[in-house]
Amino acid sequence: MSAAEEPGGAGAENSQDEPRLEMHATTQQERLDGIVAQLRADVQGENTATVDKAVRTRLAETGVAADEDTITRLVAELSST
Repeated sequence: MSAAEEPGGAGAENSQDEPRLEMHATTQQERLDGIVAQLRADVQGENTATVDKAVRTRLAETGVAADEDTITRLVAELSST
């Protein structure tokens, strides 16, 4: 094992053990758009109740704020795909 591979070895200071910090700040709308893109793949073909739960859960997990009208619109959009 080389020094770079050993814990605390020469390469240890260059390893990435944690998620990278955001280099560019994202807006709430960009974050919401990203969540919608992920949900499209995750809930395709699911019923409205499942989509509603997935949307609300994902928003809560990510801390993205959305009003009830937006959530209702997203659920309708995602349920129809």
